Amino acid sequence: MLKNYFTTAIRNLWRSKGSTLINVSGLTLGVTTSLILFLLVRYQLSFDNFHSKGDRIYRVVSSSEGNQGKDFQAGVPPVLPEAFRNDFPEAEEVIFTSYRGNGALITVPQKNGELKKFEESKGVAYAPPGYFNLFDRKVLIGDAKKGLDEPNEAVISKASAIKYFGKEDAIGEVFNFESREFKVTAIVEDLPTNTDFPFDVIVSYATIKKEKDEVGWNGIWSDEHCYFLLKSDVKITELERRLPDFAKKYHGENPDKVAYELQPLSEIHFDDRFGNYNYNTTTRPMLMAMAVIGIFLVITACINFINLVTAESIKRSKEVGIRKTLGSSRGQLVMQFLGESSLVTLLAVVLALGFAQIALTFLNPFLSLSLSINLWSDTGLWVFLIGITAIVGILSGLYPSLIVSKLNPVFAIKNQVSNRNSSSFLLRRGLVILQFSISQLFIIGTIILINQMDYFRNKDLGFKKDAIIIMPIPENEGWGFKDGSSKMKTLREEVLRMKGIEAVSLNSAPPSSGSVQSTDFTLEGSDQRYGTQVKQVDGNYAELFGLQFVAGNNIQDLDTARGFVVNEKLAVMAGFDNPQDILGKNIKMWGKGLPVVGVVKNFHTMSLHEPIEATILLNRIQRYRSMAIKVNPMNVQETIKEVQQKWEATYPEAVFSYQFLEEDIRSFYDQEAKMSTLLTIFTSIAILIGCLGLFGLAAFMANQKTKEIGVRKVLGASVESILFLFSKEYLILIVIGFAVATPFAWYFSNLWLQDFEYRITVGPAYFVIGLLITFVIAFATVGYRSLRAATINPVDSLRSE
Repeated sequence: MLKNYFTTAIRNLWRSKGSTLINVSGLTLGVTTSLILFLLVRYQLSFDNFHSKGDRIYRVVSSSEGNQGKDFQAGVPPVLPEAFRNDFPEAEEVIFTSYRGNGALITVPQKNGELKKFEESKGVAYAPPGYFNLFDRKVLIGDAKKGLDEPNEAVISKASAIKYFGKEDAIGEVFNFESREFKVTAIVEDLPTNTDFPFDVIVSYATIKKEKDEVGWNGIWSDEHCYFLLKSDVKITELERRLPDFAKKYHGENPDKVAYELQPLSEIHFDDRFGNYNYNTTTRPMLMAMAVIGIFLVITACINFINLVTAESIKRSKEVGIRKTLGSSRGQLVMQFLGESSLVTLLAVVLALGFAQIALTFLNPFLSLSLSINLWSDTGLWVFLIGITAIVGILSGLYPSLIVSKLNPVFAIKNQVSNRNSSSFLLRRGLVILQFSISQLFIIGTIILINQMDYFRNKDLGFKKDAIIIMPIPENEGWGFKDGSSKMKTLREEVLRMKGIEAVSLNSAPPSSGSVQSTDFTLEGSDQRYGTQVKQVDGNYAELFGLQFVAGNNIQDLDTARGFVVNEKLAVMAGFDNPQDILGKNIKMWGKGLPVVGVVKNFHTMSLHEPIEATILLNRIQRYRSMAIKVNPMNVQETIKEVQQKWEATYPEAVFSYQFLEEDIRSFYDQEAKMSTLLTIFTSIAILIGCLGLFGLAAFMANQKTKEIGVRKVLGASVESILFLFSKEYLILIVIGFAVATPFAWYFSNLWLQDFEYRITVGPAYFVIGLLITFVIAFATVGYRSLRAATINPVDSLRSE
C-alpha cells in the first residue's frame, strides 16, 4: 500500500510540474529562512548557559536619577564588593572585575631585547581568584584558582598562549600590560563565542586593588562590575529586600537617589539598559520578532501550497471518483494526499539545508557570528527539522486532502465539480488576504526602518563630522605610559604643520562618543546638585568640530581649566533661559569653582537613542586620550600615512590606530543597520513566495477560463477588459489585506521607534507607498500570465474545449 501511495504521489507531482515547482520553491524559501532564524535565535538564547552554577550567579548593577529620568549603570564603585561581602553573608563568593576594552596593548619581551606588540581584540580583565569559582573555564595547564592570588599574575587562554609565545605551555612566561610585568600561571581553554565574558587574558586584581580602593564610593566606571554566587539554600528576594538599606548606608540621603539591583546571569545578554563586556545585547522582543518572521514566512509558503492544491482539486476529481467507486475509503484518500504534501515538504527541507549552508557563509561574517549546521551531533537541529517537516507537511496537506477526499464520486466522475462553488474557494480568498497582509506588513515595516536609518545619517548632530579622524594618545593613566613628560602637544603642532591638515585638537573624546564621563556640579550660592557630562578639551576643539557659540567665548588653550564652556541644555537646566545670563556664574565641580566663559548650541553627545544632555567643556591635559585631526578630503590616505610616521616616532612602544569619526558614529546604529538589511531580505523572500503563489493561481485561472475568454473575445471584449477581469479580484484582496496589515504595521513600527529619542513620524505616506508597491508587484506577477490568456486566438480557445 505504501509503495502504491509513493508511486502515485511521484506520478501526480510529475504530471503537475509547474505547481510542484512552485510549491517546492516556496516551501524551500520559507524553510531555509526559518532554519536560519532558528539557528540565530537558539544561538542568542544560549549565551552563558554552559556555566554549571549559572542559576546562582548575579551581577550587582545600579541606577540613579539623571537629567532625563532614570540612568542605568552596570559599573559599581570598586569598594562595593567588600561592603557587599560583609553585609550579605548569603553570598558564597563575591568578585570584582575591571575590564580594559578591545585594543588593549600587550607587549612580549623578545630574546634580542625588542618588544613584540599585540592588540588584544577581546580586551583584558583584572579579576580575583574567585572568578573561576563562579564561571566555568576548563584549566589545561596550571591552577587557575590559585593563579591570580598574588599581584602581577595572569591566566591566559590556549589561543593567547600560542599567539604571544608560540606554544601552548606558556607557564612562567611574562608579558607587559599597562607598564606592569605579568607572569603566566595557568592556561585555560578557549571560550565559545556565545559568552558575554570574552576574556582571553585575565590578570590578578590584586595588582591594582590598592589604587582602586582609594577611589572610594564616588568613582564609577562602566566596565567595572561586581558578581556574586548566591548560596544554594538562599532565595534572592531576601537580598533584594535589604538593598535599599544597603544603598542608604553607604551613600546616605544622596541627591542622585542611587539604587542597586541584582541582575541574574541569564538576563545580562538581553538587558540593554546595562550592557555587557561583549558590547552586544539582544533583547528578548527582538528574538521574538525573529521567531515570528520565520513563522510568517513558513505560513506564507504553506498558503501557496494549500491554494494551488485546492485550486487544482478539480483536475483530480475524476481520479477521486474512480478510487471511491473502487472502494477506497476517505481515510485512504487523505493518506494519499498527505503523502504527496509530505513528499514535497521533505524535498523542500533537504533543499533548504543546502541553501541555508550557503546563506551562512554570507550571514556569519555579516553578523560576526559562527553559526553552523551539524547534522551528526546537533540533536536540537534534528528536532527542528523533523518538527517543521511534520508541521508543514500536515499544515499544507491536511485541508486540501480533506476537501478533495470528500468529493461526491458521481459528480466527480462526470467532472461536474465546480472549483468556484466548492468550499475551498472562500478559503483560498482568505488565505490570499492573509498572504497579502503578511507581505504588506513586511513592506511597510521595511520602508519605515529604512527611513529611520536615513534620518540617522542625515540628521544634524550639532557638530561637524566629515573628514575627521580620531587617533588614540597613549600617554595618560589607563594607557600605561607614565613617563612624566607630555609629548602630545609637540605631536599636535608637528601634525598641524603637515600638508593636508586643516585642524588638530587634543581631547578626552569627540563630541559624540560611546565613551561618556559624567559627574555633578553646583552653582555658586546654591546647594542644588545637577548632573552633567564632561569633556576635557584643548582650545582648538570647538573650532575643529564646528561647535557654535551663542554666548561668550571659547576656552583658552591651557593645560588646566580656568573657565568652563557649557551647552544650552545645561544653562536651561540651571535656570538660565537666556544663555547670556549664565556667563560669569561660578560652577563648582570636583572641589573647584570656575566661571562660565561661553555657551555653545546643543550637540548630540551619544546616539540618537538618547536625549541631548547637559555638557561642560574644560581644559585638563591629564585626561586627554585622543587626537582629532581635520584632514583635507583630497589624498586622505597619503596624509594618514604621514601622520602615522609622526605618531610612531613619538610613541614607538605603542600600536598606531585611527578611525574616521563618521564611521564611529555610524557604528552606534550597527544593530539597526543589520536589522534593516535582514528585514529587507526577509521582505524580498516573502514577496517572492507570494509572487510564486500568485503566478500559479493566475496560470490555473487562465486555464480554467480558456473557453470564457474565447467567448468574450468573439463577442467583442478588448484585451484591457480581459486583463481587468483577471486583476480585479486580486486588487480587491490586496486592499482587504492592506486594511488588515495597516493597524499591525502602525503599532509595531511605533513600538520599535519608541526606543529612539529622535525619530521619524509614522505618517500615511509610508502606508500608501507600501500599498502601491504591493499593487505593482501583484500586477506584474498576474499581468504576464493574464496577458498571454487575453491575447490568445479565440478560435484556439474554443477548440480547446
